[in-house]
Amino acid sequence: MTQPAGTTGTQPDAEGVAPTRPRGWARAVLPALPHGRAMPAEQWDAHHAFVLRALAVLVAAVPVYALLRGTGPGPAVLATAPLLALASVARLPSLHRSTRAAAAALGLMATAAVVVYLSDGATEAHFLFFALLPLAALYAARAPFLLAVGFVAAHHLLLGTLVPHAVFSHSAAPLPMAALHAGFVLLESWACLAAWRRFDDRREQIEQVVAERTGELRAQRDELARLAAVVQSTDDAVVTTTVDGTITSWNPGAERLYGWRAEEVLGRHASLLSGGAPLPADMTTLPPGAQERVHRRRDGSVFDALVTFSLIRGEDGRPTGVAGISRDITGTKRREAEARAAARQLEAQAGELARRALHDPLTGLANRALMQDRLEHALADRRVRRHAVLLLDLDDFKAVNDECGHEAGDAVLVAVARRLESHVRPADTVARLGGDEFVVLMEDVEGRRDVVTVAERLLGALREPVPWGDERFTVGGSVGVTLTDPTDRRGMDDLLRDADLAMYVAKSGGKNRVRVFERGMREEVAAQDELVRDLRAAVDGGELRVLYQPQVDLRTGAVTGVEALARWQSGSRGLVEPAGFIPVAEATGVIDAIDDWVIGQACGQLRAWDDAGLPELRMAVNVSPRRLATGDLAVTLAAATRASGVHPSRLEIEVPEAVASGPDAAAGIRDVRALGVHVAIDDFGTGSSSLARLQDLPLDRLKIDSSSVALLAAGQAAGSLADAVIALGNSLGLQVVAEGVEQPGQLAALRSLGCDAAQGHLFGSPVPASAVEHMVRSGRPLIAVA
Repeated sequence: MTQPAGTTGTQPDAEGVAPTRPRGWARAVLPALPHGRAMPAEQWDAHHAFVLRALAVLVAAVPVYALLRGTGPGPAVLATAPLLALASVARLPSLHRSTRAAAAALGLMATAAVVVYLSDGATEAHFLFFALLPLAALYAARAPFLLAVGFVAAHHLLLGTLVPHAVFSHSAAPLPMAALHAGFVLLESWACLAAWRRFDDRREQIEQVVAERTGELRAQRDELARLAAVVQSTDDAVVTTTVDGTITSWNPGAERLYGWRAEEVLGRHASLLSGGAPLPADMTTLPPGAQERVHRRRDGSVFDALVTFSLIRGEDGRPTGVAGISRDITGTKRREAEARAAARQLEAQAGELARRALHDPLTGLANRALMQDRLEHALADRRVRRHAVLLLDLDDFKAVNDECGHEAGDAVLVAVARRLESHVRPADTVARLGGDEFVVLMEDVEGRRDVVTVAERLLGALREPVPWGDERFTVGGSVGVTLTDPTDRRGMDDLLRDADLAMYVAKSGGKNRVRVFERGMREEVAAQDELVRDLRAAVDGGELRVLYQPQVDLRTGAVTGVEALARWQSGSRGLVEPAGFIPVAEATGVIDAIDDWVIGQACGQLRAWDDAGLPELRMAVNVSPRRLATGDLAVTLAAATRASGVHPSRLEIEVPEAVASGPDAAAGIRDVRALGVHVAIDDFGTGSSSLARLQDLPLDRLKIDSSSVALLAAGQAAGSLADAVIALGNSLGLQVVAEGVEQPGQLAALRSLGCDAAQGHLFGSPVPASAVEHMVRSGRPLIAVA
């Protein structure tokens, strides 16, 4: 490989390595001869050993060949001695390897020369040079190769020319023959040179490839070492299997997780780990990625495992196995379940708190806050739709609490809430504002008539008795209604105030009524307030008066007692009947002062009649239900009788049936009865008192309500409510008094039933005290004696 003409320096070969330029005569003789690179010691030793073995065989074969050619032992030994010497030098480890290579190359060529000499120049013997010359190229170095080529050239050119018969056995001219052989040697040398060059280039490429591959393998080894360290140190179980499921690797994490040691499971099928769905016959069909499976430990216990499967592929890309990474997620799933349960509980608690914040805790109805929110939303589009607000307040509810306690009152409130909800539309909102006050929001109503119909339906539902143990409570209600219209500018507070105003008017007008707010209602309320002021002034100003209605013994027809009835003779209003001021007095508390005044007047009148010489009469006085609960009625009665000098047994208080059996009222009745004052149950038959509680009360008389008396007719009294009341009174040892007797037929029916006494317009209307005195003094029976 000579340099092209006109170039200087060296050119890199195909691998980019610039060959070292020969120096001295070698540069002139063989400018393309590669300098060669230092061969690794192991490789050089292998090549040298091969050359030495070949040389040893040749050295051993030379004397044998000499003897076969007829040479004596002496010449055979002499021919072998230099060869043996060169072979021995080539074997000396103390010499530099270049020296040993040179000795080996010379030994090879010398062996060929000796064989040619012993063969007397036989042509075939010359082929040994061609066979041995490539061995000198095994060292991939200049020195041994040039020595070998130089030896052949000297042997053929010099010796072949000077001593032809020692080299050539034919008769041809020595010089041409020597040149011919030299040409063959040079041709072979060129072939060896080309092979050497290609080998050197190839070796460089191989070394580079080997170096690169070695670097890659080292990187892979380091990476595998790191992965192996991770696999060995991880807490997760790492298991590999063959395609058919045979376990091939088992890390310490797997030992800890499953309880088996590696030697116990390697070679066994992975199905021993499965505690749930069976594994497929071909493990490579498992879906890659993470999945939950049930696995089994050595002790037989099962657990939830999160397993991540991945395929193991060979160099050709085909699956050769499966790797699985498992971890126990039983605790994680339990914690997740606990977290979900806690979240649901917190959500429920938050919902409950929100519900409590917006709903009444007793009835479950919307509270004031929720009603306010819904009313504000409704008012946002009132220009398009009409709405109604119904404010409902229970009548006589306080008596339930006073008589039977708050537990009974709560039962009534809950029953009222359910009835209100069941008698409105599903879209309507029912709320409890507090106490016994409820409000109903009706959105998108047609008109006033529809709203009033709903309100009356609600009142009808309230009138149904509410059972509570042995008790049955009947409460009514008063409803105030206010309506919006497209021109309305009232806010929520204004609407509630107007509904409350309408409800107040309904309650003051006799209760159990519905009133729709009207603009003139404010004046009506103002008038009502004025009525209250006038009534308070009437008590202190002497405008009240007492009329007396006689009570007649139905057996003798004689007047045995009277009932004191309050009237109001107003200077500006004229005579005001009880229905015109008693409800207002009860609603405002003025009734207490009226009761005290009437009791004082009744006791004083009894004393005046006694002083006038009239027979002793019994005085019946109506008292407000609230007086029994306050506990001061007995004190008032004691003070009045003491001041008038009238014995308490001359007095009789009339208590409404609806409140008579309550615990607070019962205590008040016992206190009154302890004074000696008689007690009568008024309007019996209209309430729902407990018979068992009536038996425990110290009662004297039952008064049949006038509505029951009005139903009586002569000859048709049997089976009536009056009949039942009279029979009950007789069974309890109580006298029975009938109220509101106005017809002779009613009187006849009462007599036939065995009623004890009666009062009503048939015997006389309420009259002043002087008329009673005249009536009693006349001694004339008011009715014919039966």
